Amino acid sequence: MCEELGNDELMTAYVEEYGGTSQCSVDGETGCNDKEKAYIAKMKVKSVEELKAQQLRLLNMGTDKMKPELKSWINKRSKILKQLLSTPKTEL
Repeated sequence: MCEELGNDELMTAYVEEYGGTSQCSVDGETGCNDKEKAYIAKMKVKSVEELKAQQLRLLNMGTDKMKPELKSWINKRSKILKQLLSTPKTEL
C-alpha cells in the first residue's frame, strides 16, 4: 500500500503517532489488539490517581532512548490512559 513505510502496520503507526490518533478505543475495545485489551482491563480498575501516576511515568520514560517497538507501546499505553482519564469514573 505504501512503499516508503514498507507495510500497513508501519503506515498505521506513522499516522497514529503524527496525527495524535489511535484506532484502539477503550469503549468496547474496538480496534485494539490483545495486548492493548489486557492493558485496558488492568488499568480500568485503577483509581484516577494511579492512572495519573502511570501516565506521568510513561511520559518520563518517553524521553529515554529505546527501540521503536517499545516507544510505540509507550505511546499506545499513553493514549489508552488519556482515554480512561477523560471518561468519568462512577462510584459504586
